[in-house]
Amino acid sequence: SPVDDNGNYTDEVGMPEFVGKHVFESNSPIVELLRSGNHLLGEERYRHSYPHCWRSKTPIIFRAVPQFFIRIDALRPTALEEIDKVDWLPANTRNRIYGTVEARPDWCISRQRTWGVPLPIFFSAEGDEIIDAELARKVAGLIEDGGTNLWFEKDDAWWNEQLGLPANATRCQDTLDVWIDSGSSHVAVLDRNPALHAPADLYLEATDQHRGWFQSSLMLSVAVRDAAPYRAVMTHGFVTRQLSNKEREARRKAGLSDIRTTKVSKSDKKKGKPTSAEHFYNQHGADILRLWVASVNWQTEVPFGDDLFEQTGEAYRRLRNTLRILHGNLDDFDPSQDAVADGELPLLDRWILERLHVVTAECLEAYGRYEFRKVFNALNQFCTLDLSSLYVDITKDRMYCDAPGSLRRRATQTAMARVFESLCRLLAPILAYTSDEAWEHYGHQPGDVHLLDFPVADPEFATTAAADKVEKLTAMRAVIQQQVESARKEKLIGSNLAASVSLTVPENEDGPEELLGDADSVLEFFLVSELETTRGGALAASVRPTPHCKCGRCWRQLPSVSEDGALCERCASVIGA
Repeated sequence: SPVDDNGNYTDEVGMPEFVGKHVFESNSPIVELLRSGNHLLGEERYRHSYPHCWRSKTPIIFRAVPQFFIRIDALRPTALEEIDKVDWLPANTRNRIYGTVEARPDWCISRQRTWGVPLPIFFSAEGDEIIDAELARKVAGLIEDGGTNLWFEKDDAWWNEQLGLPANATRCQDTLDVWIDSGSSHVAVLDRNPALHAPADLYLEATDQHRGWFQSSLMLSVAVRDAAPYRAVMTHGFVTRQLSNKEREARRKAGLSDIRTTKVSKSDKKKGKPTSAEHFYNQHGADILRLWVASVNWQTEVPFGDDLFEQTGEAYRRLRNTLRILHGNLDDFDPSQDAVADGELPLLDRWILERLHVVTAECLEAYGRYEFRKVFNALNQFCTLDLSSLYVDITKDRMYCDAPGSLRRRATQTAMARVFESLCRLLAPILAYTSDEAWEHYGHQPGDVHLLDFPVADPEFATTAAADKVEKLTAMRAVIQQQVESARKEKLIGSNLAASVSLTVPENEDGPEELLGDADSVLEFFLVSELETTRGGALAASVRPTPHCKCGRCWRQLPSVSEDGALCERCASVIGA
């Protein structure tokens, strides 16, 4: 390879007129030499693709030169053992990195280029390599004090004097493979910060890094520590852009295949298609962006787009409104004075705490596996179905119409307080700002929610006793509601509270009063003013308009109301007190 480190021909070229001349500058003289000797058959100029350095954007010259290597065979057995001590997420990615390490050849770590981290190696006057760990440490110490360009700013004489080398020693001009830089990041980050620890809890990157960062980090850590640099490695899919309905329609009209997603490329930004997190942060806010991340399956391709963010915004509003409703219902509640003991909680309040126990356990397990989508789904369903559609809907009557200090109302506030606090803490890693805002409005200092542990699933409610009863009641409620909706469509009644319901319950099953304990709780659960239960074959219901007058406060139509707008017995008692 008759070319030196500067791209100039050496004596090996065998033609004195080209020695010291740059190879690219020699092209025309070589053609002229051939022409003058009558050896040129033809000359043509044409444009063609030529390899360039991705960083300096300059043409590359390929040479056969001595290189420096890390002997992988010396590290491979330990590296393979360490792979099986790491928690790979998803589990099948273990096989991917195991296979790449098992088949990896020696690692060429030297590069002949003008940028990068220098290789701290010297050569004697005879051309022998001077490789010494202590020498490398001294070089690192000088660069830490003098800056990263010191290797290039000072000459050989200065370095020889600083390091105690012979006066005629010379520096190696090669730079390190950039995977040495990234592969040693765990040393630079973890070893220098007393608040952190090695190995790292988690490495996070896309699927291409089993041949890249995951592996370079593993090899260097095994070389230095005989151990992997991480306890767990999470491999996510690549982000893809979801096409809008308008874009898909345009593709169909153009005769192109109908696709839902396309890869994200640098040209997207030039075409006016936003690809940065900043664009969506400015448009939707940080918490909706975070909620989108939590809602997608990171193990496969991760789609993003405006339509998806609008859907995520709807889910965000449901979660936020749930926190807001719970917070509003706790306005006059002091847990230290008003809380009701577990043993005195009515069925519905015990049921919501049983559901909270299940959801908390699911979320803690999912967080432990970085399965944020399961956390999102569990909390979203809990807020949408258990709380909004059932618990909050049923208990609003007692919250607004019972006496402020009544046992039933205080029991619901006791349960709501536990649910509110648990939701804030479970949502904190995902909805960082919303949970903090809710926690602050609840009477705590800003940021306090992020200093707390996750809630612990309450063993007191590790049962399905209440859930089994509520499941039967919700089946009855669905049958009743179906008939109520039919009556409303036929304009027999205007609302649920104008309905008088006859419910047929199978002979061998408990009726609503046996399940709930009292008639008032039955009316509350089914959101009707009057209900009569009979025994029969299958579960069934019928609805007719109630003949009773409407209470001016709770709007129930009850026998105790003498005229529309007068008060029922409960409301009269509350107002009188």
